[in-house]
Amino acid sequence: MQGKHSRAGVEWRVVAVVVLCCSLLAYSVLATVLLFRQPQTATISSRTRPSYLLSSIEDLFDFITVTTVNCSNSQVIPGSSVLETEDRMISGHEGTYICLDALPETPTQESCRIYSFGINRNDIKFETVMGQRGCRVHLLMANTEYSYSRLKPNVYLYPLELTVSPSLNNYTLDGFLDLLTHMWKPIHYVKTTTRGSEWTFLKTLYLSGYEAYTHVKQIRLLLHLPYATDDHFKDLESLYHLLLGLEYYGYRLVHSRPIPDSIYIIHNLQRHVATKYETVWIRE
Repeated sequence: MQGKHSRAGVEWRVVAVVVLCCSLLAYSVLATVLLFRQPQTATISSRTRPSYLLSSIEDLFDFITVTTVNCSNSQVIPGSSVLETEDRMISGHEGTYICLDALPETPTQESCRIYSFGINRNDIKFETVMGQRGCRVHLLMANTEYSYSRLKPNVYLYPLELTVSPSLNNYTLDGFLDLLTHMWKPIHYVKTTTRGSEWTFLKTLYLSGYEAYTHVKQIRLLLHLPYATDDHFKDLESLYHLLLGLEYYGYRLVHSRPIPDSIYIIHNLQRHVATKYETVWIRE
């Protein structure tokens, strides 16, 4: 009897060992499968555009194309017919939009101030027209053969460059306000044209110790954006965050249009966008 119990105990131990070995083998196989699948999953996800990036890019183009306020009295002042460089890095002859609601009814040099940064030297028609109407127009134009001068009636040229950090002939927005003694005075219209001048202006606006963002009434930004490709998504996100500062400081989009020769399609979104937009923002 005792021998039978002994053999039964041995058999149960053998069964337990076999079950344990099978369990370990199954776990090993499962772990191996998961281990080898992990790199494949990572490779696939790296080729798939993260959804948050697509969402952010859509938010950017919505932000610069969907107007949120209306203008009852607006005008587009045509640009000159002078042709530009082949790559059209400089833009301006497409015309300039202005909302006249934000301007004095009878502009004078003291009641209407306009700044123009990064202008196309071949096209100052907008500035000339606004000077003829009575506004005092100040142009910052770097790399010019001209010195400080009056180009047209009420239109004044400064051979300076707007920059984030001041240096010789490089002025921040506050530095330019100091130069013209406009520190706490209203600036009725600011215009940017050449590539990069829009981003420099926004940075200097937000950093203004004079709180210029409370005095600038209307901003016309000719936006130059990189193509929405993998290499540029992070750049576009950074520019989007910079533009969001306008909303933070009380500006609303009153006008937007893509520059025709810069339109393309983002296939992942099935959406037509552009690398250049004329946008105009009004502070409420």
